[in-house]
Amino acid sequence: MKQYLIFGIFLYMANREKTTAREIADCFEISTRTVYRYIDCLCMAGVKICSQIGKNGGIYISKDFNIEKYILSKNEKEIIKNNITPSPEVDRVLSKIC
Repeated sequence: MKQYLIFGIFLYMANREKTTAREIADCFEISTRTVYRYIDCLCMAGVKICSQIGKNGGIYISKDFNIEKYILSKNEKEIIKNNITPSPEVDRVLSKIC
């Protein structure tokens, strides 16, 4: 389940210029602490994630990061959906990203 959430967070952030940990937590129904742990996992995997403090702050994937190679085609999304064992948790995550 953890890897699905991490992947979902990555795609969520990839489709937005900037977001907050609270928005991600609300979307995936997890705590902000868990969001930060999963963002650390993404950073360890080589995803360049930046943060900005202040009134218009938030977290975002650096523009230097080559995101195109991580975006899934419609066919790849279908392959993932068809090859994952269904469960309520997996369905919830897949509904956010596919």
